[in-house]
Amino acid sequence: MLRGFTARMLAEVGKGFPEKVTAFRADMAVHGRFGAPCPDCGSAVQRIVHGAHETDYCPTCQNGGRILADRALSKLLRQDWPRTAEEMEARLGPPGSG
Repeated sequence: MLRGFTARMLAEVGKGFPEKVTAFRADMAVHGRFGAPCPDCGSAVQRIVHGAHETDYCPTCQNGGRILADRALSKLLRQDWPRTAEEMEARLGPPGSG
């Protein structure tokens, strides 16, 4: 994924420097798509929050199916925090049902 994205960026800017630098790009697989299905595997895109920073990721493709803990919800839920994408989906139900 990263190599493909890097190749697309290099093809877009050539030898120059990108004029419009932004954190979100429409061709990114999961960035900015919290709750949507991953385009590769269909797992719900998850989000972790640390202070003012948010990161979206696919637990299946990027983390071996493991849900990452964030400082807010994982501390609140402690032992009830889901450890895998399957646990999370079982608790929340199918996407769009909630």
